[in-house]
Amino acid sequence: MPQTCQTVEYFWEITNTMISPDGVSREALLINGQMPGPVVEANWGDWIIVHVKNSMQTNGSTIHWHGLRQNYTNEMDGVASITQCPIAPGESMTYQFRADNYGFSWYHSHYSLQTYEGLFGPIVIHGPSSASQQVDGDQIFVFQDWSHVPVDEMYNAAEDVRGGGPRTLDTGLINGMNVWDGAGERFEMTVKKGSTYKFRFVNTAIQSTMKVYLDQHTFTVISADFVPIVPYETDVLSISNGQRYEVLVTFDQDDASYWLRSDVASECSTVTNGMNIKAIVHYEGNTDKPTSTANAYSTAPGAGCADEPLASLTPYYKLNAHSQDYRIDETVTVGANSELLFKWSLSGTTFQSQWGDPTLVQIYQNGTVPDYSGQLAITVPDLGSWVYLIIDTPIPFPHPIHLHGHDFYILAQGTGLYDSSVSLNLQNPPRRDVAMMPWDPAQDLGGHLVIAWKADNPGAWLVHCHIG
Repeated sequence: MPQTCQTVEYFWEITNTMISPDGVSREALLINGQMPGPVVEANWGDWIIVHVKNSMQTNGSTIHWHGLRQNYTNEMDGVASITQCPIAPGESMTYQFRADNYGFSWYHSHYSLQTYEGLFGPIVIHGPSSASQQVDGDQIFVFQDWSHVPVDEMYNAAEDVRGGGPRTLDTGLINGMNVWDGAGERFEMTVKKGSTYKFRFVNTAIQSTMKVYLDQHTFTVISADFVPIVPYETDVLSISNGQRYEVLVTFDQDDASYWLRSDVASECSTVTNGMNIKAIVHYEGNTDKPTSTANAYSTAPGAGCADEPLASLTPYYKLNAHSQDYRIDETVTVGANSELLFKWSLSGTTFQSQWGDPTLVQIYQNGTVPDYSGQLAITVPDLGSWVYLIIDTPIPFPHPIHLHGHDFYILAQGTGLYDSSVSLNLQNPPRRDVAMMPWDPAQDLGGHLVIAWKADNPGAWLVHCHIG
């Protein structure tokens, strides 16, 4: 990581307010009056300082810097109950950390469901790229699913086993914009024919995998999460919750206007307006509504919510995974507690948050890891050791798994439960910080995901499903 001796600084205020991103008014949580929030932009190696004031009336908050390693700044990871207490109403907190990754990511609240009420925004960290050509411009695209009522109002019904689980959302937004029932506006941009742009994509949805594409154009994919990859071409990109991609697009089609689409993968999420989440790309001199036709993609069972193929996500900088020092096997199950609320478990255990007594604070004060007997907490005693985490489930539903503080190596990813017949790829496997545990709805099968990482970043780090 370069020593730039440069600092970028931001001042933010979180507020409750009313917005109408698609023409329908509802209450939301905003940073500096924006959704998405302000772009955090820095160079690789810079220091980033963000002053956050919580001007909400009744709720605390935090900000998590998704994908950033926070190497030796674990206390800045922004996870309520793990690395900090929530920022109380009327109080402020200053986050200060190095831009120790490069590429594209996002920040979001890590308190309750605040992300999906509007507390999120993009992060751009300039650094090396696997792209072999210069670009004429770049554009951020933030995709999200969206409800016309606050997510908290839907949560009680969603967690009740008698209520049927996840709710039907209304629509989705691109860069905080869309249309509904004749109201609202779509995001639009204009490009010059023959130019090449870098598009930066992030899926910030609460429950929806997105199929992203620009009608009649091809993407050259150059990064997955914070990892540059060997470029490959695709007409449609599958992006699950929390994932990011950077792509190059050359505008070499007829002078016209084209839809950029973010279709919801309907087999793992229900969104009423899920096929009408669109932005417009105009070639210079064109202002008409697009008449372009959609690119084709597979609708076979399980394909809609699958990650991009592992074979496509070859890291540009080659690193091999090492043999395991610690192996953790966890099976995802779901049941009901005594109050008839859904209770998700890993190997029969759950983790209980302690809002007023964060894990990292307990370690600092007591000099030891807290006693989490009967809960799911894993201690890795040796710095620099290699950890293998095997997660599988019999439940036919996909889960995007995110690890804080590290990029992980994807050693295996497939349908059905893990067993010894599953081969592990240790030779320059894909690396990223969010990967989907797949499923096969046609055969009523769940899936497995085997990830590995070098435990070289001391701290208390969360690993979790990025749905909700």
